[in-house]
Amino acid sequence: MSSLRFENALRTAAVPLLGAAILLAPVPDALADDAPATSSGILPLADYSGDYAKRSYLLGDFGGKRTEWAKKGFTFDIDYNQYFQAVTDGGVDTDSEYGGTIDYNINFDFDRMGLIPGGLLQIRAVSRYGNSVNGISGAAVPVNTDATHPTTSTADDDVTLWLPVINYTQFLSEKFAIGFGKYDTYDSANEFAGGRGRSQWWNQNLNMPVSAALIIPYSTLGGVALFMPNPNMTITGMVATSTDTSDRSGFGNFDDGMFGLLSLTNQYQLSSLPGGFGLMYGYGWDGNFNEINGRLNFDSGQLTPSTKDSTWFASADFWQYLWVEGHSSQPVDINNGRQDLQGVGVFSRVQFSDNDTNPLKYSISGGVSAKGLIPGRDNDTMGIAFNYNKLRKGRFLNVVGIADSFSVWEAFYNIELTPAVHWTLDAQLSDSSLPNIDTATILGTSLQIRF
Repeated sequence: MSSLRFENALRTAAVPLLGAAILLAPVPDALADDAPATSSGILPLADYSGDYAKRSYLLGDFGGKRTEWAKKGFTFDIDYNQYFQAVTDGGVDTDSEYGGTIDYNINFDFDRMGLIPGGLLQIRAVSRYGNSVNGISGAAVPVNTDATHPTTSTADDDVTLWLPVINYTQFLSEKFAIGFGKYDTYDSANEFAGGRGRSQWWNQNLNMPVSAALIIPYSTLGGVALFMPNPNMTITGMVATSTDTSDRSGFGNFDDGMFGLLSLTNQYQLSSLPGGFGLMYGYGWDGNFNEINGRLNFDSGQLTPSTKDSTWFASADFWQYLWVEGHSSQPVDINNGRQDLQGVGVFSRVQFSDNDTNPLKYSISGGVSAKGLIPGRDNDTMGIAFNYNKLRKGRFLNVVGIADSFSVWEAFYNIELTPAVHWTLDAQLSDSSLPNIDTATILGTSLQIRF
């Protein structure tokens, strides 16, 4: 599941659910107490200009039309990621797979249009094709995060065009906003540990809090409230469905389990170097969560484990630059899935969950990320990270021989071919919690293009 990020939706179209601070686009001038009644727009104006080798969007400006539309409040872009990954040793099987995902992002900035001060509508449609090695890696957690969205009934099902994201946000003041709709939860408000499985880490353990998977799906229908007491802090609350809404409206799922989420992100300067942390607590109710050490009940001729109707999880994120080339006061966007500043930094994540219902007892991740260390390659990024998961096996998992822990090492190198085109090389060593499955060696490469 994810470390959610809603606030970034106020900044860019490629957004999931809950996010953060600097981060946030300027509040419309029309909402400021002493501002003139004009419409400045919620989302910043993207720069579509430049030649092929320098522009951030491969399709460019359409002869100035794209900028003209943006100034009138309408923007769109397409994120395309294609991946090739192979299990070269260990795992359930040694094989390779190819696939890809396409996100179509659309924004209607009603504030910039002059229609609704502080109003923003965001839409994301998604396509997916091909296959992944998630099913043969032997890992309990996906080794290819991008291949798991949108959620389908069977892994690697082709998706022609689904609509997992459509939501409306309304700023009520400079510091407070509310929203409602369908949200994508696949991201993490962490400078060095995000990217939706595309631009940084592929393994889901290193992308987002996996302890939330029992109650928070990839696509969810709900309402959100956002409060920014100062420019560096964001507090977000959400109530939503625990049933995935990738291929449905979600309005029929309010009786199938709900969750509440409270998230806080904060940025600071430590010895003049940017850093930050995030705290998250989630609670699910009206569900059927199997008790780890519950009784076996004989129901309708079948043995079924006892259940509880509620569960919880908690997660804490940390990131810190250790060295920055140039001025350390440069802006940092912890929601864009990329390291922003040339330099070196570290990150960590710690997770805990309900003793009675969640098989994940705790999870610890940490790593090092760097940008521009190779001369002449200022925008290339790289990293190495480790994750360790401790399980609560209980009597049922003991019977089938499930291991009580598993871990993963991952390293990546992301090459900027142009600002709009990136090529990633990835390597993982992933343990299996299944009996008689050796540690998998997994190699991969992907190409990300923003149109």
